[in-house]
Amino acid sequence: MIFLATMGIVGGLAFVALVVRDEPLASDRARKWVGVGGIVLTASAALASLNRAVVIEREWSAFWSPDAIADAVSTHFGVAAGLRLAGGLALAVTLLRAAASPPRQWTVVTALTGGALVIASFAFDGHTVTEGPRWLHAVASVSHVSAAAVWTGGLVLLVDLLWRRRRRGADVYRPLMRFSRMAATSLVLAGATGTAMAIIVLDRFADLWSTPWGRFLLAKIALVAVAAAIGGHNRWVLIPAIEENGQAAIHRRLRLAVVIEAVALLGVAVVAAFLVAAAAA
Repeated sequence: MIFLATMGIVGGLAFVALVVRDEPLASDRARKWVGVGGIVLTASAALASLNRAVVIEREWSAFWSPDAIADAVSTHFGVAAGLRLAGGLALAVTLLRAAASPPRQWTVVTALTGGALVIASFAFDGHTVTEGPRWLHAVASVSHVSAAAVWTGGLVLLVDLLWRRRRRGADVYRPLMRFSRMAATSLVLAGATGTAMAIIVLDRFADLWSTPWGRFLLAKIALVAVAAAIGGHNRWVLIPAIEENGQAAIHRRLRLAVVIEAVALLGVAVVAAFLVAAAAA
């Protein structure tokens, strides 16, 4: 849930800033989803802290033990949890309060600060938190999660946008082109930083299929490849077809392709959570 909420928060903020920045109705809807993501992240971070206490103490009574909880959050995990709690709460309060009216400058600043706190938390909690140079892990992890979140969260909001505009017959070409450029940049950054983290963790190439972490990584790469192939097809085949044939003729194929791409990327987020667990083991 932490990974999925982060996708919604970071992807939603990027979607507002880069895809629907001049469309008030679409921006308001995306900001509401970011606020919901903040609520989910806050609750998930709190529950993760309690769960950590139970895992460390190996007994359920730790779930309500102040001493056990204090021990659980007195590590890098606790820093990550604190940043997520603060960032998620700031986003939830700020964006849900601003949903009924155009955002003021302070709400924009607070929302961006909340998003930054959420992203910064992955410098202390990620695939490779115990591997390699600390500074290298922090840079790679934050960059990787940011890029993946922009692509995944933005794509889910794009699916919603396409379904709503299909009913109204509204234009989809401009947001599609904007999202395509944003997603392409995210893919390159996610690929580069993911490769760097794999090099940090893997002692030898054979670990890719001989260790749980490596097998989860292969599953993640396969899902990313599927999503990237669909995204490329959308960018170079379906989107140009809108200009030639009109969006009504191509809309159904485009929606189906975008939904499949989104499902694949949500699968990547789930596998990423297992990667964290495998790295910790």
